[in-house]
Amino acid sequence: MTYMKKYQIVSDKITNYIKEKGLVQGDKIPKIDTLIEMYGVSKATIIQALSLLAQKGIVYKVQGSGIFVRRPSISGYISLTSNRGFGEVLDNENTKVLKFEEIELPEKERKLMRCDEKSLCYHVVRLHFYQDKPVVLESSYFLKEYIPFLSKDIAKGSIFKFIEEGLNTEIRFSDKYIEVKKLTAEQADLLQLEEGDPALEVNDVYYLAKGQIFNCSKLIYNYQNSKFFDQSPDELI
Repeated sequence: MTYMKKYQIVSDKITNYIKEKGLVQGDKIPKIDTLIEMYGVSKATIIQALSLLAQKGIVYKVQGSGIFVRRPSISGYISLTSNRGFGEVLDNENTKVLKFEEIELPEKERKLMRCDEKSLCYHVVRLHFYQDKPVVLESSYFLKEYIPFLSKDIAKGSIFKFIEEGLNTEIRFSDKYIEVKKLTAEQADLLQLEEGDPALEVNDVYYLAKGQIFNCSKLIYNYQNSKFFDQSPDELI
């Protein structure tokens, strides 16, 4: 059973409606009363769904006129603010699992995640490709206390999708710490670059619904193959 709240399901349905109808920048979506009838839910649920779409940069509101479609993200660009996996952001993305192991959480990550000594975790190292080019090297730790099962096969796809749908666990928010660094020899070899080349390093900390930290990740982006975008949400919805 997929862990999704009613407003999230409705949000996905409105997104599909926009795609199916071929709506583009500036096109108006149905009124709130019409959406209530279309999806058989309360006004509060529709407002929550539209707020989520606004946060994702899919729609915006014009006072007194209605809600309209925003410009879609450009193919090949990565959102640094999204909590979704690469497969949901990049078409033709594929992943190579370089390491999968069950270990005690290292001291640095243990302090970051505020865990006890000997806390067990899954350590996953993956290399993500876009159009057959290496884009990002990822090293992630998933606490077994909250993620009781994971496998190498699952790690070849979207781990977050498995957590939400397979483990019925809600991922809520994240903290991100971004630096520009130089590549080590090992990192450069995997990303098909030169040692000392620049790289964007993003350290993520992810939280569940009750504020529990379940994952921390370090992402090293290939400066030649990475492009980023961000969309500010419409605060009126």
